[in-house]
Amino acid sequence: MRVTTVSSQGSVSEPIRQGPTITIMAEEEPIEIGFPMVAAYHGQSALAMAAIVFQAQRAAFALLSPKAVPARRDMSIVSGHPGPGVRDAFEVITRAVTRGAYIVDRSLPDARFVSGHDISYSFRVTLGERTAEIALRPDVLPARFFELVFTKDRSTAEEHELSALKRSVAQDVLAREPETLFTTRVS
Repeated sequence: MRVTTVSSQGSVSEPIRQGPTITIMAEEEPIEIGFPMVAAYHGQSALAMAAIVFQAQRAAFALLSPKAVPARRDMSIVSGHPGPGVRDAFEVITRAVTRGAYIVDRSLPDARFVSGHDISYSFRVTLGERTAEIALRPDVLPARFFELVFTKDRSTAEEHELSALKRSVAQDVLAREPETLFTTRVS
């Protein structure tokens, strides 16, 4: 699957390539989901965070279920980040939002990169009785990302810059192995 986007100015962005996939046990059988499916479901507003959460789930599932395909029905999610890219990436893979197994807890103590904002770039993925705590490493997102995201009244030029930066971050994140992006703990 290729997802190609067209900007509001009519220019075509570079397509999001397949890259890594996640295999998850759905209701009846395993399904394989690649990031282009997540991007198609979510849209383009928060591609960077959608890619980060896609990779966070890869990290969590490797820790929690290294020898078996994890089952959606046995998962719950706590996210320190309330954004739509985060929510949608978890939903496409786990269906946690639909199942009522998704909670946003902005007070999670890890990966708090933006002073003055109650937001954590960390997640807790529970599978059965085990929980993986996944926290984004501080060097993954550039400072300019935070500057632009948390600017209230962005100019048109800043909107274009942020859009390109989100796409660039997503492609970079998807090209890396999850263990280079996150610190993890299992309990």
